[in-house]
Amino acid sequence: METKQIYQIYELLEKLDSYEIRNKICRNIKKYRLELYNKYKSVNKGVEGSENPYSTENISAYLGISKIHYKRLENENDKCKYITLDNLIKISYILNKKLDDFLKD
Repeated sequence: METKQIYQIYELLEKLDSYEIRNKICRNIKKYRLELYNKYKSVNKGVEGSENPYSTENISAYLGISKIHYKRLENENDKCKYITLDNLIKISYILNKKLDDFLKD
């Protein structure tokens, strides 16, 4: 692992766009959730009483947040995308993804 000089750290932090990082995380949450949602839906097609565990309603319930709050996380046009680290960790377990997967393009 490379060590950096203090000026290099300041340069990195100046380039940091936390708004874009939050958008990327939320886009990936939506992408991975929809992949699992559609997979579950196709596997359980025609099965009566099989509620999709990857619906926005269920994910928001798992996280202990309102459905409206969760939908705002997935909405690309919403400017207020705040997710706690605890909820991001829970989502990574629910969607079976590593935390760094949410930062990928």
